[in-house]
Amino acid sequence: MARKGKGVMTAAIVIFLAFGASICLAGCTGKNYRVDYDGRKELYKGAKDFYRAGKEVKLYCRMPVTDTNCSFYLDGEAVNCDYDEKEGCIIRFIMPEHDVKLECRDSESAVYSSPQWGGEADVMLLSCYRAAVSSVEGDGYHELVLTTTGNPEEIRLDEYIKAEDAEEIRTTFYISWQAAQEILLQIEEYGLSGWNDLEDGVSIDGAEKVCRFWDGERYIRVSSDCMPEDGEEKLDTLFDMVKSCAQ
Repeated sequence: MARKGKGVMTAAIVIFLAFGASICLAGCTGKNYRVDYDGRKELYKGAKDFYRAGKEVKLYCRMPVTDTNCSFYLDGEAVNCDYDEKEGCIIRFIMPEHDVKLECRDSESAVYSSPQWGGEADVMLLSCYRAAVSSVEGDGYHELVLTTTGNPEEIRLDEYIKAEDAEEIRTTFYISWQAAQEILLQIEEYGLSGWNDLEDGVSIDGAEKVCRFWDGERYIRVSSDCMPEDGEEKLDTLFDMVKSCAQ
């Protein structure tokens, strides 16, 4: 009876080990997914091609050009990152249960480098202003202002609205630096810095639309008094971009 009991116990142990191994095998295989680095894997220190689903992926990225601004996107969605003076940008995300694509979108221009990286707060980056123009005093206006804060990842958005013959109303929002960066890069794409040098600029009647921004060295003011043919459309688009962040 003792020999039979020992045999039963041995069989039970074998079955238990086999069952445990099958669970381990099921849990350890088939759940690794690929990261596509958009052809720029060399930017990421210690980057691997595969990570297990549910695991936190932590990557260090140091751009080779010191004045390059960069944002990171995972499958088209912005990924927040921290910045370390020694390691550079630190990107973190949880690996999903599918292959992903990690993009580093950069602009080799120091024009819109965030003053936050130097620890400077309360720097006005952009002001978009519009108002109706008439001979009647008390006309209203609408202004949107982007200003740096004490947080390098956060920008303050102040909205000032004054209806005709009413008190000014101010509302404050906070947006990510990535969102502000997209707006500021739009200024560069539209070439606003060169509007004041136009010899045949156009203007509009009945409204005043002004954009004032920091170009890295000084503030530049452009307006609907002197702009290219499509200038009003560009000013409106820029205003709407900032306005869409005021939520």
